[in-house]
Amino acid sequence: MRKIVWVLLGIMTALPGFGQLQKVCQYGVLPTDNITSLEVNPSMTVIDDSGSVSASQVTFKGYHVINPNWNWGVEVPLSRFESPEKSVNGLGDILFAITWMQPETDRSLGYGAKMELITPTATDKRLGSGQLQASPSVFGVWTNGSGFYVALGYKHYASVIGDHAREDINYGRIRGNISYLSENKWWIQTNWYYYQNFHESGKMEFVPEVELGTLVNEGTAFYINSGTHAAGNWKSKDWSVSIGFKVLYL
Repeated sequence: MRKIVWVLLGIMTALPGFGQLQKVCQYGVLPTDNITSLEVNPSMTVIDDSGSVSASQVTFKGYHVINPNWNWGVEVPLSRFESPEKSVNGLGDILFAITWMQPETDRSLGYGAKMELITPTATDKRLGSGQLQASPSVFGVWTNGSGFYVALGYKHYASVIGDHAREDINYGRIRGNISYLSENKWWIQTNWYYYQNFHESGKMEFVPEVELGTLVNEGTAFYINSGTHAAGNWKSKDWSVSIGFKVLYL
């Protein structure tokens, strides 16, 4: 993990310098933002606070614009799982994505679709699902021209093939989003996640999140995000917190 920390610190130091080279101020927050970017996202998820079980990771995310309506990306997590019984470090499950989008028109309505493949690359069973997952999603965005926007989307997670000893994956996620983008280069974003487990009928979870972010300078963004388990008989975590550094328009 020491090497990971040094790499992370080096990238964090370099980000503002990259950002100063950019000429266009964008946030990279809207689901329909189509921007070539590099992001470093350290996060911690407390799975069971009373039992001292947690997972932390540093995820490197890269997305590249194909044309105004398409982009592709990859996300690579370096993970750590901690519990009183055992703690492990290693590579998590790598994600590949391709997105099609139609940005907002004069009627302020945008929409799109995304396909993600989550590959079973984790170096320990505690760091991944052990399953190749297909995760298609659709979304819509409405903006009013004054900085506020509302988004709604559905994503499905399903295992395709993998370790037969591991649990099959089959659940859906509805995401609602009410957010504000300020002209003074900051934003506040609220996410409302509802998860429905179809593999174990009747299990669900509601997870709200709030995010605060700002443009450090043109082309470089920073944010902090926190979420918690609020309701439901399916509990994936007690709470989580993450920060992110983005370089836009690479």
